[in-house]
Amino acid sequence: MTNEIRSNPPEGGPDGDATRLTMLEELDADLFRNRFSEYERSDHLFGGQVMAQSLGAATATIDEGVAHSLHGYFLRAGSAGQRIIFNVERTRDGRSFATRRVVAVQNGTPIFHLECSFHRGEPGFAHQDPLPLDVPPPEDLEPMAAAADRLADRLPENTVRVLKHLRLIEARPVDPEQLLRQDRPARRRFWLRIPSAANSGDPAIHQQLLAYLSDYWLAGTTLVPHPIRMAGPELFMASLDHAMWFHTPHRVDDWLLYDCDSPWAGEGRGLARGALYARDGRLVASTAQEALMRLR
Repeated sequence: MTNEIRSNPPEGGPDGDATRLTMLEELDADLFRNRFSEYERSDHLFGGQVMAQSLGAATATIDEGVAHSLHGYFLRAGSAGQRIIFNVERTRDGRSFATRRVVAVQNGTPIFHLECSFHRGEPGFAHQDPLPLDVPPPEDLEPMAAAADRLADRLPENTVRVLKHLRLIEARPVDPEQLLRQDRPARRRFWLRIPSAANSGDPAIHQQLLAYLSDYWLAGTTLVPHPIRMAGPELFMASLDHAMWFHTPHRVDDWLLYDCDSPWAGEGRGLARGALYARDGRLVASTAQEALMRLR
């Protein structure tokens, strides 16, 4: 089978099916290959995709338990036109926890490393931060693409293009005008979902797609206090790593509030954190990501 992936149906755009991204081909014991990549105008591979597919490869080697955390490192830029090989290492299988390491490879070169842990679940203490009360529901907010059009004359052209090219994710910013301001503290909130995830009832697929969407717009929170725009011509920005903790199952075709902040930036890097809430107030997942922020 060819290593090229361009002949497959594109997964971006209004007719794209995000669940196809979770389909993996088993090549050998603990060795997998992706079948589809999302459509891009360039050859760029979205980091959330390789992270979600790596989690899917690890999950395929687990007999019992659900992923509760992952930690990944983005090593090199990937190609959306090439298939990805996922090599899974069964690091540990215990009575309550199992650990897996996944190396994602293209053309013989690692592009992403993932460590993830699975838990069989058990009763215990429970608490969580509450859902922010000052956030309008998504129905009262304009879509990201509409906000980008409305602000197009005050944003760099490439920023508008990136905001309008939302691939498989539907997003609605709580405060679109923030794209024009320098705010402190550095905080950004938006609703998002993956409508085509309705095609699956498998909780594991929804968890993988939750990892996929968690990479969307998180690192951009580090730019909120600074006089520079995401995807502007003077900035090179790339995710370095990504950590995620899964708290409770959630269908990602239902809206999630992504409440993000950035407590620090310096030395050419910026740190962003996020909390993903369901509409009923449940804290579904927590994230953290460090990004490279380099002036061209």
